[in-house]
Amino acid sequence: MIVIMGVSGCGKTTIGKALAKQLGLPFFDADDFHPQSNIDKMKQGTPLTDHDRMPWLSLLADHIKTWDEHGGAVLACSALKESYRNILASQSKNMTWIYLKGSFELIQSRLEQRELHYMKSGLLQSQFDALEEPDYGIHITIENHPEQILSTLISKLNRMRKSEFGVIGLGVMGKSLSLNIAEKGIRVSVYNRSEGDEAQVVPEFLENNRSFKTLSGFSNLQEFVESLEQPRKILMMVKAGSVIDSVIAQVVPFLSKEDILIDGGNSHFTDTQNRFQSLKKQQIHFIGCGISGGEAGARTGPSLMPGGTVESYNSVAPILEAIAAKDTNGQPCCAYIGNDGSGHFVKMIHNGMEYAEMQLLAEVYALMSQTMDHEAIAKVFSSWNKGDLSSYVLDITIDILRKKEEDHYLLDKILDKAEQKGTGSWSSKTALDLGVPTTMMTSAVFARYISAFKATREQLSKHIQVKKNTITPLDVNTLEKAYRFARIVNHHQGFEVMNEASKTYHWNLNLSEIARIWTNGCIIRSQLMQDCISFLNKNKDLLSHKAVFENLQHSEFATAEILQLAISNRVPLDTFWAAYTYWISMTTKRLPANVIQAQRDYFGAHTYQRLDRPLTEYFHTKWNAS
Repeated sequence: MIVIMGVSGCGKTTIGKALAKQLGLPFFDADDFHPQSNIDKMKQGTPLTDHDRMPWLSLLADHIKTWDEHGGAVLACSALKESYRNILASQSKNMTWIYLKGSFELIQSRLEQRELHYMKSGLLQSQFDALEEPDYGIHITIENHPEQILSTLISKLNRMRKSEFGVIGLGVMGKSLSLNIAEKGIRVSVYNRSEGDEAQVVPEFLENNRSFKTLSGFSNLQEFVESLEQPRKILMMVKAGSVIDSVIAQVVPFLSKEDILIDGGNSHFTDTQNRFQSLKKQQIHFIGCGISGGEAGARTGPSLMPGGTVESYNSVAPILEAIAAKDTNGQPCCAYIGNDGSGHFVKMIHNGMEYAEMQLLAEVYALMSQTMDHEAIAKVFSSWNKGDLSSYVLDITIDILRKKEEDHYLLDKILDKAEQKGTGSWSSKTALDLGVPTTMMTSAVFARYISAFKATREQLSKHIQVKKNTITPLDVNTLEKAYRFARIVNHHQGFEVMNEASKTYHWNLNLSEIARIWTNGCIIRSQLMQDCISFLNKNKDLLSHKAVFENLQHSEFATAEILQLAISNRVPLDTFWAAYTYWISMTTKRLPANVIQAQRDYFGAHTYQRLDRPLTEYFHTKWNAS
């Protein structure tokens, strides 16, 4: 309930109507509730007494009670004396006072220009004589233009109302997520430091997004924290690594027990585990939340992977689920992942799988471009994108292939040197630690590494005499089968490393649910991911699913054909090879690892097991003995 007060002519009605429209509240003018006797008296130029105003104030108080019960309102009312204000406030659970103040001369000039109103300028002095300025509420000078007054009011009101959520860091992702949150009607406070070239980040963000009335901005960290409801819920959108630790160290002194800090960056899951334990000792909750979808996803609906305690997740779930993308059933692409660093672990593997998905399409392009132009390749990709191979990465690659700069394809002008931010290599290193073969994402990482040696590649290529065979027309159907084959293997490997991590770290990950929240909002969303929901709901892994296994089995020969074609034309297919050899190895009863074990025993006495003896027994042989 908002009451705009001040002497007649200060602009209560003008500002009140504009404010009510901005806040989506009904507006009422207290002058409309005066009894006829009061109106007649003022028309005659006679000031009202306290006795005259009492019935009017009582009537307003009754209405305020009703308005308050139905969501509030904006009321323009002189409310000159403290006793008047006490009567009005007695019927409201939460009343905000706005006092419009100005000089006698300014207001008198306005009253003299006002027509058809019973309050004449001659009564103004009596109002100033009766006025008791409040020492609370929002005080606004009326010398500025109404639009400036309204903007100031909105900002001050937002500061007075505690925000439900806070965001630290107004980079690209921080800005997009903040607007996503505000758009859902959630009161959100944002903070960004104001040093150097970031001095105007907060004011510019607020100015550029004036239509969002639930946004409050701060460049003072303590004020930012104090603007939040308790327990406070704060999302940190800053660079991973030492910056996160620095921000935590700065904000913790202003926090209270049971407050919740959320790291929304691409932090390494072991760092998240350490921060989780450290803050737990201070009785502050810590959530490591993987966020996928880039700038567009953050703004319209990302895929969210929060890990921490169940209690902390339940506290932030209404907000996170509100801003998340929605799956085909309208459910949020956000779910509780597991304890401590599980959310960031799952996001890390997501990125590793993303590396492989991107590299696969790059390799398909490399092979097809031997005999096809960009438009022809895009046409094939478009046909694939209408069926079970459809995916976000395939969709954007079609746009990339068709993009022209004047009369030339832009793709042909882009340097063939891929960069990375490290999450792919983290996935591979972690998989090695867990003993899980993620050969495809690792091959994709190494492919980026090799691309970085651009100068070396150019120099070495000068010494290679390329004598390509007469290129056999590429069988697109065969390539389609091989591409489907490799994608299934990539997904299998990704979910396998998560499954092993779940056992190792006691996270109890729900792989089917993880697949579900990856069906929209994230970079690796696809029809295959949609299918993985049911595949993993009934099977421990993808290879255990009968239809998936048969698909791989039937596509093995097609994949081999594509690899043979690549060899004959010197086209590197790192991830295709990784997929093929993984499949062959996993479906081969006897591998040459017996030679490895013999070698290890020969030079290191590491022992070996035997096929003809119980596996609980280990043996050592003196291999070079005569």
